[in-house]
Amino acid sequence: MILSQMLMTVGLSAITIAVIFLVRHFRLSASWRYHLWFLLIVTLTFPFLPKGWISFSTYINLRTETPVPFAPPEMPETNSGFNGNWTQDFGISVNQLDYSNFNTIFLIIWVAGIIIFSFCFFLSYLKLNQIVKTAQRVRNTAINALFESCKNDLDMKKNISLLVSSHIRSPLIFGFFKVTILIPKELEQKMSLKDLRYVILHELQHEKSYHTKFNYLFLLYQVLYWFNPFVWLAFKEMRLDRELACDDAVLHSLNDDSYKAYGHTILSCYERHPDFLTITNHLAGSKKQIKKRITHIALFSRNSSNRLIKSRILFVVTTLFIFMQLPLFTLASENEDYYDIKDQKVITEDLSSYFDKEDGTFVLTSLKDNRYRIYNEQKSRLRVPPNSTYKIYSALIGLEEKAITPNDSSFKWNGKTYDYQEWNRDQTLYSAMEYSVNWYFEILDGRIEQDKTAIYLDQFGYGNKDLSGGTGQYWLESTLKISPFEQAKLLRNLYTNEQNFNPVNIETVKSALTLEENSSSKLYGKTGTGVINGDTVNGWFIGFVETNDDTWFFATNIDTGGGSKAAEITLSILKDKGLY
Repeated sequence: MILSQMLMTVGLSAITIAVIFLVRHFRLSASWRYHLWFLLIVTLTFPFLPKGWISFSTYINLRTETPVPFAPPEMPETNSGFNGNWTQDFGISVNQLDYSNFNTIFLIIWVAGIIIFSFCFFLSYLKLNQIVKTAQRVRNTAINALFESCKNDLDMKKNISLLVSSHIRSPLIFGFFKVTILIPKELEQKMSLKDLRYVILHELQHEKSYHTKFNYLFLLYQVLYWFNPFVWLAFKEMRLDRELACDDAVLHSLNDDSYKAYGHTILSCYERHPDFLTITNHLAGSKKQIKKRITHIALFSRNSSNRLIKSRILFVVTTLFIFMQLPLFTLASENEDYYDIKDQKVITEDLSSYFDKEDGTFVLTSLKDNRYRIYNEQKSRLRVPPNSTYKIYSALIGLEEKAITPNDSSFKWNGKTYDYQEWNRDQTLYSAMEYSVNWYFEILDGRIEQDKTAIYLDQFGYGNKDLSGGTGQYWLESTLKISPFEQAKLLRNLYTNEQNFNPVNIETVKSALTLEENSSSKLYGKTGTGVINGDTVNGWFIGFVETNDDTWFFATNIDTGGGSKAAEITLSILKDKGLY
């Protein structure tokens, strides 16, 4: 679990806890108040579930055809004219804060905290276990008879030991498989059988309601979320609600005349400071808890059918609210933006052999066939920075806004020396596109108001349309992101001029994207390479191929290779498909 997930979990768990606190005020029955806390356990479990279980980014696509392996057709060798010159990577490293270090530090602190708290709880367990081993069986036949009578009253057949010990100061129940009720030796000697009956009924009711076993579950989550103060507050209230639920169950088994005596028993046990509070179920508690329990006992009334119905309805409503948070937990666990393709016609293909060890995707569609052929569907929907592939649309916006024209698109070099020799001279749209000259498109971007750029991106439907990364920078491993599926779709729309731009401008951009041709087809495209802190993290090659009978639009994206590697993969696929 990484830092972003934990921070999201803290926020969402706080919302869940606030809702539970709110619902608790609607006079629910005591048992349903306690049951509400299990919904918090559900919430706290979400971050640990496999992504596929809770991910709303993986849509069920009812229009997706059965995945098919791709078998290259038998065909003679052709000369594509590919010489590799245009595939040179012109990526510029973007310096970003490396959050992975924070994740590593947090992970170390989190695990250390888990170890420390687990060790503390384990020591308490060992200490209590040792007390159980040294405890003595109750020899008073009257108390043993009372114990069996209480078990019969609650219809409990399970073997439960009743022991006394001088090392504890309040009654408690302990154990998961072998359950033991411990009574202080002082109580055995001085407490009346009537009061002891209340004590035994209370502890047996904990076991009958599985409070003892579920307590270990709550302890587990308290250890996992030791850093979350809201969880500690919630579990403190949970323990109070558990005791109230237990008191309520015991009172339902008693007659009206016994309520006051039961309350006095609670008060008498408070005089003995409780031990092992978090790893056991106690008859006693803090002064504030005892006060609330005595108030509850004093105001006790048997549950009416209306109260039970209201409690169940509110529990269901709260449950629905909890599960409404699932998409937010998807953001916490993935922190990624996916494009929804559930309404598109998709054919999935196995092209893994072309990608070798690269984690990548390939999307292909055409003018005559609006189906999308996809390798790695999930990654094809993942939005990532477009890098230099955005220059296609930057050029079109510049032409539409007359920042440049088809006949006059030159910008003078500012004299700054760049790493790539091809950048160190005056540029036109054609040379800037060929050599992916960043400074040219930074100037072009700066000549257009960002509000107008935003309008164009909205018109294109360009990815997340986020320009907050700054003029000339938002497309360089920054805020603007787009999926490979959208890249192929937008190229198709651009080619057919769906948005009715100036046809001359469309042809100018198309001409600037020309790469090479052979006897039967012509290739257009643009590479893009993302580099962060010197490491290549994102490689693009998008474009289209005009053949004699159709035009095919493609988008390839890989994680660790640059644009040149993406182009190499793409050309291999296109060649084997007989498209280029």
